[in-house]
Amino acid sequence: MFIDILKDCINDTISMLPLLFITYCFIEVLERRQSDDDRLFFALQKAGPLVGALVGLIPQCGFSVLAAMLFIQRNISLGTLIAVMVATSDEAIPILISNPDLYNVLIFVLVFKFIVGVIAGYAVDRIFERKQKIILFEDMEEEEYDEQEQESGGQCSCCYPQYPIPLSALIRSLKIYGFLFVTSFVLTFLIEVAGQDFLRTVLLNNSVFQPVLATLIGFIPNCAATVILAELFASGSLSLGSLFAGLVSNSGLAMLMLIRYEENRKKLGKVILILSIVAIFSGILIQFLI
Repeated sequence: MFIDILKDCINDTISMLPLLFITYCFIEVLERRQSDDDRLFFALQKAGPLVGALVGLIPQCGFSVLAAMLFIQRNISLGTLIAVMVATSDEAIPILISNPDLYNVLIFVLVFKFIVGVIAGYAVDRIFERKQKIILFEDMEEEEYDEQEQESGGQCSCCYPQYPIPLSALIRSLKIYGFLFVTSFVLTFLIEVAGQDFLRTVLLNNSVFQPVLATLIGFIPNCAATVILAELFASGSLSLGSLFAGLVSNSGLAMLMLIRYEENRKKLGKVILILSIVAIFSGILIQFLI
């Protein structure tokens, strides 16, 4: 059985590798782009959640980390941060792109994460607007801006800038492929040993509470969470609503930044509570309607 499962996992996942490589090459180009007029964070202040949700859709964790740091430094609003975090899907996007059978799911996730991010962001800013104090970039000295940009991570927080783009993209592709393969193997093994019915029972399949469980998984501040969610969905053990809920609550390493640097624990708790409400509500709504 072990050898059969190993062969099945290789056959199921090997076709993902070329698409992962192409996707990461594109992401590397975005991450390494540098120009003086490429300060989209001015737009984050002016247009807030609208730009925040658009930025969050870009499949790399650097923007959510930078948004978290800008929020900590009071440069963007709570609603803008929420919009970025809701729209962020981390490694789930490359995984969905690498599986042609899930392209319709990919489009649905991207469109609705943008819509939910914008709505949630503006709603949060509307509710908490009187309590927010934002330091505008135009009021900052150039030295202050450069120092803040340096502290918040600069250009490329996830890639390997010491290597050429193709090599860096290949390393990242192999790393995520390795994790995908191991996750796929473990899930396949569990299904074979326990049976699909048992696994779906554990994961509360067809239950209104499954999005709640997926939301909790999404809060794991690591790409592993989104990989697990995408793999569970691909295996049929997770509903579309639950996948969406888990991807909404997951914001990559941004949550770690808030935990590490945000001194105001009430603000941190507020972010977690808002993400939980948005993720669970939207996940349950999708589960009932689709």
